[in-house]
Amino acid sequence: MPKSASGLTQARRRPIVATLCDDRRVSLPAALTDLMPSIAAKLDPGNPAGRLVIPEALRYVIVLVDGLGWSNLYDPSSDAPVMKAMASQMLTVWLPSTTAASLTSLTTGVAPSVHGIVGFSFRTRPGFVMSTMAWDDAQSAPEDVQPVKTWFEKLPMPTTALVPGVFVGSGMTKAYLRGADLVVVPNERNFAARAGQAGEIPTQVTLVYERSLDHIAHLAGWTSTRWRRGLSAVDSFIGALQQVVPAGTCLLVTGDHGMVDVPRSHRAFIEDEPLLASGVDLIGGEARLRHIYTGDPVAVAARYQKWLGGRGVAMPKADALRWFGEDAPGPAVSKRIGDVVVAMSQDWALLTKTRPGETGLVGMHGSWTPLERTVPLLSFMKGES
Repeated sequence: MPKSASGLTQARRRPIVATLCDDRRVSLPAALTDLMPSIAAKLDPGNPAGRLVIPEALRYVIVLVDGLGWSNLYDPSSDAPVMKAMASQMLTVWLPSTTAASLTSLTTGVAPSVHGIVGFSFRTRPGFVMSTMAWDDAQSAPEDVQPVKTWFEKLPMPTTALVPGVFVGSGMTKAYLRGADLVVVPNERNFAARAGQAGEIPTQVTLVYERSLDHIAHLAGWTSTRWRRGLSAVDSFIGALQQVVPAGTCLLVTGDHGMVDVPRSHRAFIEDEPLLASGVDLIGGEARLRHIYTGDPVAVAARYQKWLGGRGVAMPKADALRWFGEDAPGPAVSKRIGDVVVAMSQDWALLTKTRPGETGLVGMHGSWTPLERTVPLLSFMKGES
């Protein structure tokens, strides 16, 4: 394939419709976990060469757009001329294709099976399922749940993360942003001011987190007019960043997962289905990727698969571990993964009454479909003016 001037492969820009291979992984040559190691290799010669081809630069500004999937961006209806004009390549994310897991994979450079953030929610101790974004288990210290050093801790130079103020001090922030100096965004809706903030940060590595697109997709669906307007606003933000970052800066834009719109007719509550409710002790994960905790995983997995048919796959933990990374999880991480793991196919979802907020969602993610697991890596190199 031809290379752009910025050094990133111009991948084919079309919606992903391919099926998955037998091991339930998207077969792609590059992953989100490769991004920070590849940047580190450019900034610190002591690090091994990175897997991704990215430009040499004085500084790197990484924009993580929550919910920006490859197919979502390159759908013909998506209005994003700035981002679509940038050099691009496709990355894949590990299961679960969800924010907490992918953000931590980005900053640590390792898969969930290693860093331990194995879902939107998971069992942290007997009888308790913690929501990662709320970090509502006071007995679980972020440094214990996620002990892997981030690249912000390992790089020999100062680093910065530009984040909404609501996240400062949260357990999730401590889990994935350790080592970075945090700069607070006072008003997330003021994209121009945020672009100015990012342009003024002097550190060689800056991470900018943008979450509005994910929020819109959850509430209205990524195929909605509202989502397209939101994407256009984010696109203008990226255009503003291109203008304000200093010469010698490489601007990189990526996502943590894509989105699937789930119709009302394709969702079910676990508690309302006898085959699904029987033998279940706790329910974790999210509607597209469920952790089911049970004392009888073989029987429960069989019942789930009988109910699911072609709507998903249910496997005992021992068979599902490979979904979370190439490296087998240690004992602490393994305990967090469901005794049965359920990955939904197509546009189906399994809801639980223990998480009533799921009922109002339209856009969902977490499972293994290419729509959810492929994200773009976009590049813009700021030259001398």
